[in-house]
Amino acid sequence: MTSRSSLPMRALGFLVAMQLFCLMLTIAIDVGGRYLFASPLPAGYEMIQVQMGALAFTTLPLLCRTNEHLSLGLLDHLFRGAVQRVRLFLIHGVSAAGTGFLAWRIWVHAGKLGAMDETTPVLNFPYAPLGYLMATAAMIGALMLAALAVRSLFANRAEPGRS
Repeated sequence: MTSRSSLPMRALGFLVAMQLFCLMLTIAIDVGGRYLFASPLPAGYEMIQVQMGALAFTTLPLLCRTNEHLSLGLLDHLFRGAVQRVRLFLIHGVSAAGTGFLAWRIWVHAGKLGAMDETTPVLNFPYAPLGYLMATAAMIGALMLAALAVRSLFANRAEPGRS
């Protein structure tokens, strides 16, 4: 993250780092308990599932903001100038639309899970708050991708793979 990062982005970065640390600690305790003491962490598998879901989606806005999501640059050298800007606009626009659609569907599903009071089997952790967190993070990522799309149109010259 750059030094120009806004306070909310730095706070989100800190949250992601803490989630990753907790996930690492949970896995270490579970694996250590399983192999050293033949006693895995009770509900460890469930905790890891919930933490992985939260981590994957809370990381999304950070990646989208800095344009560091996974991309292939196989054809980047073929495009220059206005064609490159339009290409980046289309790529980021389609990505924003897809991520926004995903956020909407997760939000709807989280509502259904909440209405049915669905919980995890062992810890009885409700699924709905996790779903709403994932949907909100995905929508923030979609908005950031949309901003990248608009910015790519007005950039003087975009370097390959970046807007």
